[in-house]
Amino acid sequence: NTNTDTMTKPKKFINDAATAVDEFIAGLLLQYPNHLRKLANHHVLLHSSFANDDHPNTTRVSLLSGGGSGHEPSHAGYIGENMLS
Repeated sequence: NTNTDTMTKPKKFINDAATAVDEFIAGLLLQYPNHLRKLANHHVLLHSSFANDDHPNTTRVSLLSGGGSGHEPSHAGYIGENMLS
């Protein structure tokens, strides 16, 4: 008998449903600190080029996408050049 036989198997990949989105966003910001930024007071991630008014996309259309109904922030992995803003 090993210790793994008596360990409780996790039922979920989240710690708490109430903070799951905040934790996911915080993790992405830690993983890509020079690539992403969070829009203040919202569950929105943007490319870091949107950090101030001098961002390079003033002459182009910026594409934003929103998740919802339990899928947020499903599109955060698609932020980058020639992708979501």
